[in-house]
Amino acid sequence: MLDMIRSETSQVVNESVPQVHTKATEMRQIYRKIDKLEAFVKMVGNNVAVLEEQVTKAETDLGTFPNTFKKFLHTISVPPFLNKSSSSRQHQTLYEPPPLFKTEDYFPCLRMAQVLFFNIWERNVLD
Repeated sequence: MLDMIRSETSQVVNESVPQVHTKATEMRQIYRKIDKLEAFVKMVGNNVAVLEEQVTKAETDLGTFPNTFKKFLHTISVPPFLNKSSSSRQHQTLYEPPPLFKTEDYFPCLRMAQVLFFNIWERNVLD
């Protein structure tokens, strides 16, 4: 019985422990990828939050689309000399979008896929 236990213990130490060690090393690589993906999702979430904030501010400042569209049509249909003076209008600043990420910077394989797609597309269009 003791020889059988020694044999099985030896087998576990010689075969199973190296396999577990190899799998643990693979899992560390997967954990790093997960951490990078979590950081990417957080960064995208922050970008979306900034854009949502700007949309909310624009809607507050300029009104919702239908009201803005109505105002736009109203200013077009009325001749300029009948319209209120331009000094009464609020000074509007130009929109400057926040710096956003490029997906290709984080997923280089997408850049290669785009290049391949456009090369194939050009060949088909030119032929």
